[in-house]
Amino acid sequence: MHPDRLKVVDLGHEISTAGGGYSGKIRGALKNIPAIVSLAKLVPWIKKNGIQIVHSTDRPRDAIFTSMLCKWSGARHLLHAHINWYPHLGKGIVSALQSCSGMIAVSNFTRDSFVEEGVLNFRTHVAHNATDATKFDPAKTPCGVFRKERGIPASSPLIGIVARIMIWKGHLELIEAFAKVKSCVPNACLAIIGEEDLLAAEYGKPFGETLREKISEHGLVDSVFWAGWQDRMPEVMQDLDILAMPSHAEPFGLAVTEALAMQTPVVGFASGGLPEIIQNGCEGFLVPLKDTELFADALISLLENPLLRAKMGRKGRERVLLQFTPQNQANAVEAIYHKILA
Repeated sequence: MHPDRLKVVDLGHEISTAGGGYSGKIRGALKNIPAIVSLAKLVPWIKKNGIQIVHSTDRPRDAIFTSMLCKWSGARHLLHAHINWYPHLGKGIVSALQSCSGMIAVSNFTRDSFVEEGVLNFRTHVAHNATDATKFDPAKTPCGVFRKERGIPASSPLIGIVARIMIWKGHLELIEAFAKVKSCVPNACLAIIGEEDLLAAEYGKPFGETLREKISEHGLVDSVFWAGWQDRMPEVMQDLDILAMPSHAEPFGLAVTEALAMQTPVVGFASGGLPEIIQNGCEGFLVPLKDTELFADALISLLENPLLRAKMGRKGRERVLLQFTPQNQANAVEAIYHKILA
């Protein structure tokens, strides 16, 4: 890339990471005052280089700063939404949404959540997330690494959930389903992969504590492995027999396309953006939201049928290679840029 086309600036930190409640947010905002200087310096750079669109994430700091930058420079603001609409987005991001030239949503489900609230309407677009199938390739990924590190027997059927540990990701529903799975497949194991989202605690009680109580209540402690954050996801997916995705309203579900690329079938709820990724009965199973009985039945049917798992795994990788490639995403975003400028 030509040096005149690349500029790295410090825009501070997300206020939500400052901690300490309201006073923490104030401290975070004060720390970001120098970012205003960075924004001011960017204005002439944008004009000099003829930049027509500034593409931001949906994080409050990013959306608000980019909205300001575009007002000062005359560029168009394209906001990329990876979350669904909810009533407490905050005045800053709502203002950015109302003033931006357009929004890209990661799924039709996410787009519709904004449209139904009267936000943007015709200025909304969809570009599905992508997964690099050259990185997530079962033929290039060693087997057994994740299991060995966690002490999970190679002979034990392994279900995994990859998500932040919070109530909306469906961990409690999965535990209910897994209890039934154990009655049919006694040596089955469950890996909980991800860190707890402490900002999403319910009623002041950490959700992880509630989850551990539920696991103990069902007598599943010895069958559940807490794996924490993992940065070698191909190796994780390689060792899973099934990825469980019991989210209540997942905007997209990048872990789903990563699992499919690794030929790992998925069982999820038919909600959120999952029906845009998985064809029920083809790359995995989708069951009605919060129906833990049917969720368990789907897991059991796959665990007891290796040939079906293999077939669905092949179909899953084919789907990723056909629809969820980085090139497809780039083409979709480029087309949206042209629409914004038209």
